[in-house]
Amino acid sequence: MLLMMLFIAIQLPAQTIQPDPEVSSSVFDLSTFTGIVAVISLIVTQLAKKIPVISTNTILKILVSVIVGIAASLLSWWLGLADFLTGLLWWQVLIQGLLAGLTACGFYDLFKGVFGKKE
Repeated sequence: MLLMMLFIAIQLPAQTIQPDPEVSSSVFDLSTFTGIVAVISLIVTQLAKKIPVISTNTILKILVSVIVGIAASLLSWWLGLADFLTGLLWWQVLIQGLLAGLTACGFYDLFKGVFGKKE
């Protein structure tokens, strides 16, 4: 009896969920800190492919990432896309952009590569 139960497949109908027509999904989600970091990483990676100096120079990569981070944060704050930036002043958004840029470039790994021990 137990062996027969292993060979019998029971099909359960799956519930289909209809998407809400008012909610649209976008490729670039600038409403969260993680989305801003992802966009920064994407932009800096593409810039490094087009401009090889960025990919070879670590300090320049950090600088470009921070500049793009500040620009993306200020843009999403100005357009009102990010809920976590509402109610902040411009200099607070600037600091959020700085932190997002440093997060996107992997500041810990870059810091370790620049100032770490050379073997």
